[in-house]
Amino acid sequence: MLWLGAGIPVIGAVLTALALQSLGLNGESEPSPASSGAGAPSGSPSDAPFAVTARQESEAGCTALPRRVSSPRDRAELVAGGDAQAVIRRHQGARAGELTVGLTIEGGSRSLTITSIDIEPTSPRAAAPLAGTLLCEPNAGGEPKIQLFADMDTPEPVFRTGKNSTTRYFKGKVITLDPGEQVNLSATFLAERGSRTFGLSVRYVRNGKDGTLPVPAPRGGRYAVTGYAARYGAVYAGSPGGVYRQVEDPRPCAWQPEAQGC
Repeated sequence: MLWLGAGIPVIGAVLTALALQSLGLNGESEPSPASSGAGAPSGSPSDAPFAVTARQESEAGCTALPRRVSSPRDRAELVAGGDAQAVIRRHQGARAGELTVGLTIEGGSRSLTITSIDIEPTSPRAAAPLAGTLLCEPNAGGEPKIQLFADMDTPEPVFRTGKNSTTRYFKGKVITLDPGEQVNLSATFLAERGSRTFGLSVRYVRNGKDGTLPVPAPRGGRYAVTGYAARYGAVYAGSPGGVYRQVEDPRPCAWQPEAQGC
């Protein structure tokens, strides 16, 4: 009977191998749709429907931070002409009043129609305006080709044809993109009463099929805009050269005269 005891491990190994094979777990996985070429993502380099990039159109204007800048490292970056954008990224700042983003869309190998650019807030309602630190520089800017405006104080913001317009831009308009064609747009996100972070995605139709492509934020940052607060923990006035000085008045009067108390 000793031979039966020695054979049990062999029989067990065979049964285990057969069970794993039937479950597809024997180390030879089924080819995925992506590896076989079927169902590859539309944004893959081999079949990208189009390319879209975002950039902040002007570094000038005001940016609000949720907390007062207090660390020696952050203050040195501001007053010595260092990397102010690094301070803004570390503190998750947001453009004050309005955020203007330039979008460049370049066609791929086939024609398509862009039916909408969706705004995707990360919260259903706007939060209170950021009131920690305000960093401001003189305004400057230019005129883009296509202008879009969105009121970020509303629960479900959409792009409209003007700052005070109630007409949805994509209600009666689309953007047709031919192969290799480049279209430039300017999207302005407005905030007066609260602060908002959000995402962007482009909806399109190609060969009769609907698709969606997300729009990464500029410089690996985030999309965020905030209304002006009545007062801040600290206010810094800067120059295009990137050197800031702290001002005594904690109100944004020089940049937002209609703010409370100005």
